[in-house]
Amino acid sequence: MTRSPLCGVAVIALLAAGCSTQSASGESAPTELPTSTARVPRHVDQSDRPQVIFDPCLDIPDSTLIAAGYDPKSEKNADFTPDSYTFLGCSYDSFHKPEGFYYGMNVLSGNISFAEEQEKKRDHSTPIDINGRRALLIFDSTVRDYCELSVETSYGVLGFTRSVFKDHAGSVPEGEWCTGLEDTARSYEPLIPKGD
Repeated sequence: MTRSPLCGVAVIALLAAGCSTQSASGESAPTELPTSTARVPRHVDQSDRPQVIFDPCLDIPDSTLIAAGYDPKSEKNADFTPDSYTFLGCSYDSFHKPEGFYYGMNVLSGNISFAEEQEKKRDHSTPIDINGRRALLIFDSTVRDYCELSVETSYGVLGFTRSVFKDHAGSVPEGEWCTGLEDTARSYEPLIPKGD
């Protein structure tokens, strides 16, 4: 059986018509655009600050927590959400340490600027580098068994506040208060979206 050349042309015309965005009346049909996969933050404040796009409670995998010595099952919400800025965060306890103490750490992602953090902590901070990002190690000897670290992000800062708890009499040596906190920050930093 032979096919007419006109049949092939008709099939092509039908296929082309099936891909058209115009209706039979000649008006264009609305085109569906791809939907965004960006997650809406759990909290958006009333300021004109950037939205907090990294949420420690949702964006730090259990494997990263465990590798840094923290127990994912200990997670508790630590959000701080006034109207003028936002800190989304969670707290974690470390696995018990043989030295007789363990850590309790908050990981807080906020939209205050790094400059604001520098100004606020200027009397007790040392500039450091975390995987190429500007950061501050914050240590105040009058606040016992405590250390902080803040890393600059495109939307503000990612902060770590850590307390040392002991399970024996006596004090924890001052040199232990910040030990390992920079390593923890280095292991979490690759998770921060690269919006810089």
